[in-house]
Amino acid sequence: MPLLLHDPIAHWLVIAAAVATVVGEIVLSYLGQARDGVRHPLGSLADSLLLYSHGRGAAMRQDRGTRLIVVLALYLGIAAALAVARVPALRVYANNWWTLGLGVAIVLVGAALRDWAILSLGRYFRREVTIEPGQRIVRRGPYRVLRHPSYTGIVLILAGFGLAFGSWVGAAVALLIVFVGMLPRIRVEERALAQAFGADYTDYANSTARVLPHVW
Repeated sequence: MPLLLHDPIAHWLVIAAAVATVVGEIVLSYLGQARDGVRHPLGSLADSLLLYSHGRGAAMRQDRGTRLIVVLALYLGIAAALAVARVPALRVYANNWWTLGLGVAIVLVGAALRDWAILSLGRYFRREVTIEPGQRIVRRGPYRVLRHPSYTGIVLILAGFGLAFGSWVGAAVALLIVFVGMLPRIRVEERALAQAFGADYTDYANSTARVLPHVW
């Protein structure tokens, strides 16, 4: 049986990591927008946990249904990781305090990266792909290196939960599912940015990676 299902301390450590992820996003969304002198609704708690995109204003929405794809991928990734962790043969070299601690640490690192990205975007953080009049390309914070650092954070969060559930295989499955689910979102977002900013975005794209430095 997975450690978090029979040990109360393990169970509450995983719950605490999930709560920290949600609360961190809510607080950083508010702080980033407050820093720029604006107030926007933060959306539901589920949106705060499950919906991840670069911020765009309300002028030109170009989401193309990718928000739903990301939400489904996140739910499916968590469900798949839990299902994998229930198979004894797939918990080999995991399902112990060391891997649970490592998994929780990865979750927190991913959440911190996502929060940093949200704070860096400030008023431009949105949960749908939109372009706001007068918007500029954000190059501060993690955006100096990555074009989609919040998505990198999500991948880490899902992989971390998969490992904390008790399986390296579960971590890999959760990571793969959410990564595949974000690909349409990334394509739509980059197309919208290229159309809006032209050569400026091309230059930015040529100097940064999408989600993993020196890889992609």
